[in-house]
Amino acid sequence: MGEDKKFSPLGEKSARIIAEIDKYSATNYSPYPFVVEKAEGPWLIDPEGNKALDFLSAYSAILSHRHPGIIKAVEDEMRHGSDLVSRALYSARFAEMVRAVTRLTGYDRVLPKSDGGSAADSAISGLLMHGHERGIKNPEVILTKDYFHGRTWIFASNALFDSDQSFRRLPRAQGIVVVDNTLEAIGKAINKNTVGMFLETHKGEGGPIFSKKEFLVGVKKLCDVHNLFLGLDEIQTGLGRCGYIMAWQEYGEEARPDFVTLGKALGGGIIPVSAVVGTEEFMKVYTPGSDGSTYGGYPIACAAAVAALKYIEEEDIPKKSRELGDYFVQKLRKEIPGIAVENRGLLIRVELKGVKTAEHVCQEMLLGKREPRIFMKHGHYDKEKDVAYTRIAPPPGAMTKELIDLAVENTIAPTLKNLK
Repeated sequence: MGEDKKFSPLGEKSARIIAEIDKYSATNYSPYPFVVEKAEGPWLIDPEGNKALDFLSAYSAILSHRHPGIIKAVEDEMRHGSDLVSRALYSARFAEMVRAVTRLTGYDRVLPKSDGGSAADSAISGLLMHGHERGIKNPEVILTKDYFHGRTWIFASNALFDSDQSFRRLPRAQGIVVVDNTLEAIGKAINKNTVGMFLETHKGEGGPIFSKKEFLVGVKKLCDVHNLFLGLDEIQTGLGRCGYIMAWQEYGEEARPDFVTLGKALGGGIIPVSAVVGTEEFMKVYTPGSDGSTYGGYPIACAAAVAALKYIEEEDIPKKSRELGDYFVQKLRKEIPGIAVENRGLLIRVELKGVKTAEHVCQEMLLGKREPRIFMKHGHYDKEKDVAYTRIAPPPGAMTKELIDLAVENTIAPTLKNLK
């Protein structure tokens, strides 16, 4: 299996859809040539009826694709409620949403947004506004390398490690300091202009790369000592994915940040919903007119979020993620001796030594001849380690040990063994 192997659409209907998208769509994505006509449970289904297990649902569904409880909640609001998209008035659904989020997370206030990038952007804006409140003329926020907080200008223009993200034709946004993923580097970067730090609890796109307890607790201690705010991006890791409602909770209250960003799973894969959630002290900076979102907090989205949080608790998604994630890793190690694999719940990193890109590997699993087909996405290549990363993140609510066995034995193990 060579890296230059090309894969074609799986049927004429799929080919026509792909051709139309390629003709009229902006080319800011390079999708695998698989067309999703329908999704159900853990499966993606194309127009020809080909099925693929979704092992990258961290982008949307934490429960199951088209979860009936979330669909019903949204349908009820659409039929009997409101499609109001303005926060100029109050709504009962918004009250339910902010109550549910604060109860589940233990924070004081919620700033609703409509996607992860906008939530992260608002979080950075909040930190910089706090700097000006403190009289700092040029406030700074510390980020760490290999981050991914969406593709808004403030992040993409500073993501110099990743040419896919970096808007090199635009000037870099000011106020952002990017340092190595070490306590020493973070400590050295702190100065009189520093107002806070914004990190992913575990880096999803950058590996995944999992933070150790001593690192995350150490960052929190640095913030406490220097009177800085700590924000954690839990958009990909939160709401059960990593085995806890929020991934930082694995390390106890001594790692608690001042705010988190939530998204993806918050809408259950049905409606885009995101939020900045934080303490009274941090959130007070958002005064009328300082931030906003047309669809942030509108009733239909709130109905989806409330339902998603309800079923995340009722189905005990954190427990399922821990148990199934550990089982998945054990199965991989059993079937592929020597494989380098690590997980936090059902966020799993697989390392492919000596492979400069895992793209052809992932396309083989999705578009080759094996059953079941599997959708995984290739990650970054680490030049220093000569390792390509790929990530496994199926929907915990729809995953079973039987499906894991089938996927590993029939598709993942045979495909990865062919690399040797």
